[in-house]
Amino acid sequence: MDHHEQITVCGEAIVLGKAISEGESEFDTIVAVRHPDPTQENQRIEVVSPCGICRELISDYGEGTNVILKDKEGYIKTIISDLLPNKYTREKN
Repeated sequence: MDHHEQITVCGEAIVLGKAISEGESEFDTIVAVRHPDPTQENQRIEVVSPCGICRELISDYGEGTNVILKDKEGYIKTIISDLLPNKYTREKN
């Protein structure tokens, strides 16, 4: 492993885990923010779309949770289920 490579955990997983461990059970809105590594040329902090694993995690703990995203026109708010169509379910049909 190159000394510049790092193993990372998404912020969404950490924030949700911390909130749940402190008794929170409902989430209104979440936003993912990219913080660049200090060695990267682009040092801009940006709103990013949650990765697939985080989309599932957010949905598991808050089906109605809103997610803030950035698109061509600016920032938008959408519900997590719009980002995770045909989500798996534990319920049998």
